[in-house]
Amino acid sequence: MLHLGIDIGGTKVALGIIDDDNKLVFKSKLMVSDIDNIVEEIKVHLDKSLAENGIALCDVATCGIGVPGTVSDDGRTAIKVPNLNLENAAFAEEFENALGIPVCLVQDSRAAAYGEYRAGNAKGAKTLICIALGTGIGTGVVINGEIYNGALGAAGELGHVPAVENGRPCGCGKVGCVEKYAAGRGLDITAAELLGEGKTAKDLFAAAENGCDKAKAEIANAVEILGRTIVSACNLLSPDCVLFTGGLVGQKELYIKPIIKYIEEHVYSSGKMPKLDIALLDADAPLVGAALVGADRAKAAPNKRQALLSASVMCADLLNLGNSLKEIEEAGIQFIHADIMDNHFVPNLMLPPEMYNKMRPATKLPFDFHIMAENPESIIEKLDLKEGDIVSVHYESTIHLQRAITMIKEKGAIPAVAINPATPLESVSEVIDQIGMLLVMTVNPGFAGQKIVPNAFEKVARARKMLDQLGKKDILLQVDGNCSFENVPKLYAAGADVFVVGTSSVFKKGLTIKEGTDKLMSLL
Repeated sequence: MLHLGIDIGGTKVALGIIDDDNKLVFKSKLMVSDIDNIVEEIKVHLDKSLAENGIALCDVATCGIGVPGTVSDDGRTAIKVPNLNLENAAFAEEFENALGIPVCLVQDSRAAAYGEYRAGNAKGAKTLICIALGTGIGTGVVINGEIYNGALGAAGELGHVPAVENGRPCGCGKVGCVEKYAAGRGLDITAAELLGEGKTAKDLFAAAENGCDKAKAEIANAVEILGRTIVSACNLLSPDCVLFTGGLVGQKELYIKPIIKYIEEHVYSSGKMPKLDIALLDADAPLVGAALVGADRAKAAPNKRQALLSASVMCADLLNLGNSLKEIEEAGIQFIHADIMDNHFVPNLMLPPEMYNKMRPATKLPFDFHIMAENPESIIEKLDLKEGDIVSVHYESTIHLQRAITMIKEKGAIPAVAINPATPLESVSEVIDQIGMLLVMTVNPGFAGQKIVPNAFEKVARARKMLDQLGKKDILLQVDGNCSFENVPKLYAAGADVFVVGTSSVFKKGLTIKEGTDKLMSLL
C-alpha cells in the first residue's frame, strides 16, 4: 500500500507518497494562497499530483501530517499552530473528511526525527536527537523506536533554552533563547547589526568566507551557544545518534562541522561517542516521517471498527444468480443486500419478496432487506426472515414506523431505519433505542450508478457522532449509494460500518466479485 505524508509550513506545503519499503514514490510542493482554506487547497493539489503520477486516491491507505506547532498525543487535535491560526482544532478529522483515509498529526520536527530513524541516517539507533536548523530550531527525539513528546507535550524545544541573559526577545514570550542567535532568523538579526540593515544570514556567511573577522567571530559565538545547548541535551539523554537537518546544513564548513567539533570536545563521554552527522533525507525528512507516523498509528489503532459489506443483488448477474450468490459468499462478504422497490416510493420496480424467499436455500448469508416502498408493513408480512437478517424501513415511507419496527422484531430479524439524503438525522430520535442499524442514503434511492450526494461524508460523520454521544456504539451505521473504491474509505473514516456495494466496487466491470472485494477490503 501507499502512504501520504504532508509537511505544512507557513505558506509552503510539501507532499509525498511513500511505499511499503519507505521509498518516496513522488513528491510535490504547493504554495498556499488562503490559509483558511488550506485543507481544500491541499486536496485539489493532491488530486492533480496523484493523477499526474498515475496513482488513484483509493490506493493510498493512510496520511500523516507534520505541522509547525503543538498537537495532541493521539495525533487528532492541533492544540496550537500559530502559522495556521489553529487552536484546539480537530485538524485530523477535517482532513479525514476531505481525503477519506485515516489521518494523524505530528509536530514537524518530531516527524523529521522519525523519518530519519526509520528511513534515513539513524537506522539502528536507540536514542536519536534530530535538530532542524532553519528559520528557527526544531528538535525531535526518538527513544527505542518511539517519538518522545514528554509528559507535557513540549519535549525537544532546544531552540527555546535560555542562552543570553537579557538577550533578544523571542516569539515564545521569553528573551535570550538559543534560536534568536543560532537559527536562521537569529543570524539574520546578527547580520543586520553587523553588516547593516537588510543584510541576512546568507550575507553573514559570505562575509566570513571572504575573511571578515567580525563575521567569523559572530558565527563562532552562535556555534558556541548552540553547541553548549546540544552538549547539555547529550549529557542528559546519552543519545547514540545526533543528526542535523534544515536549511543551515548547507553551511557545512562554517557552521555544521564547527558545531560537531564543539560537541566532540565538550560532551561527557563514557568511552563512546554519539554518531554526529547530517540527516540523509534532508528536506524530505518531515513528510517521510509524517507518512510513517500515519501508517504506524493506523496499524496500531485499538478497537478498530470492523467494516462489513452488503452485496446488492440488484447489481449481480440475475441470469446466473445461483453462481453470483456462491461467489459473494466465497468472497467473504457478510450480507446479501436485497432491495424491494414498488415504483411508487421510488421510480423503480425490483425485486418481489417471493423471489428473495426462493433464494434462501442458495446461500448461508443473512439477508439485508432494504424496503423502498409505501406501506412497508405489507411487505414485511411476506418476507421469510431468519435470525441475523436485517430489515430497513424508510422513515419517509410510513406513518407507522413504530409498528413496522415491532413487526420486524416479532419475526426474529434486526430492525433498521433508512433515511433519504434530505431527511434530518433527528427524525430517528424516537426509535433509536429500538433499532440495530441506521441506514444513511448517500444517493437518492431507486437506481444504481448514481453519484454520491455532496454532503454525504459530513452527514455520515454527524450520524456517527450522534450514535456515539447517545451511547449507541452497538448500532450499525450503514451507507447505501456509490460505495466505490474511492468513496468507501472516506465513508469508513467518517464513521460508517456497513457498505452496500454494487457496480462501483464489488461488481465493477472487469473484476470478479472476489477481486473487487479483496481490493475494497485492502483499502480498509
